[in-house]
Amino acid sequence: ARISTVLFAVYTIRLPIPHKSVVPIMSLGTLMAMKRPRISFVWIMIGGTMFSSSAIGSDTNHVGKTVPRAQITQIADAKPGLLLVVDTVEPQMQISWVAKGTKETFTQTVPYTAPSGGEPLGHNVKGYVALGGTRIETGAGHPKGAVIRLGITKIENARAFFAKIDPGTEIEMVVSNVKFNQPVKYNPGTGMMHLKYALGDLNACALPGTARNQYLLSDPQDTLGGRVIAGENATPGALDGGESHGSITVEVNPDDPTLVTMRVRVPFGLLRHLQDPWVSALPGTFFEPIHLHTEAELIPIDVAPLVREPILPETNPNQDAIKNRENDQENESP
Repeated sequence: ARISTVLFAVYTIRLPIPHKSVVPIMSLGTLMAMKRPRISFVWIMIGGTMFSSSAIGSDTNHVGKTVPRAQITQIADAKPGLLLVVDTVEPQMQISWVAKGTKETFTQTVPYTAPSGGEPLGHNVKGYVALGGTRIETGAGHPKGAVIRLGITKIENARAFFAKIDPGTEIEMVVSNVKFNQPVKYNPGTGMMHLKYALGDLNACALPGTARNQYLLSDPQDTLGGRVIAGENATPGALDGGESHGSITVEVNPDDPTLVTMRVRVPFGLLRHLQDPWVSALPGTFFEPIHLHTEAELIPIDVAPLVREPILPETNPNQDAIKNRENDQENESP
């Protein structure tokens, strides 16, 4: 056959990925002008491996090996390479606290969305469910893992986050009906909470803008790969379930190990900024975060957890020599 036209079309397909999803990427190439135009071959990328199905239909002039349809079906049924949520199954989020002796609970089913804003839940709280989080942003996540994230934000910054919350009580957060495209397990010690404060509140307490973010960690040894400092912007072990601590529990459904529920409880006093000059943890006596999210990492059931070594800060030998010389001069001066 004489080739009169060669065309390449590349399609990036963003689809809900159910358990038997086949294609994240498909590429069509080489449109042959024969007796009638036809597709010569199709490349299909599945989980990082590329498969070729040549000559859809039959043609004696086409050079190539045909992959049987049964083999394509077998590939489709294979375990997915990437760990993803099934976004056609919407998660449910729930937030609750005790106000004047009565438990206030707000529940809503929501689609996955960007990690900002959210849907109004009740009083001064709006929330969202998303993928990704601090562990991914700091490079402290598992390369084969996925982080589920439940976030809440103040609707009005000047109002109390949790209306009329009783002293000494806890906030409870739950995200359920999170479905993955393959069986998963919790990556131990990855549960955490990120707190973000208003710049105006920091300025009022003579704190720098760099103090805006604080972290409550479930693992007493966790430093997010050396990127946070205990007692300054992080509280390792704050969510380990110990006395006066909060907790993060990740439950994988034993009957369907693709379904996950994350439960979090945090004492209200732990929302106080570590550098707040006011030492009281009573409601209304310290500036609250304007946003917080809790997260946990899931990994495929046959993948081993990853232990990351802390990242050492870079040093400049010339700067160290200058600093040492300046210190020597100060010590020699009268």
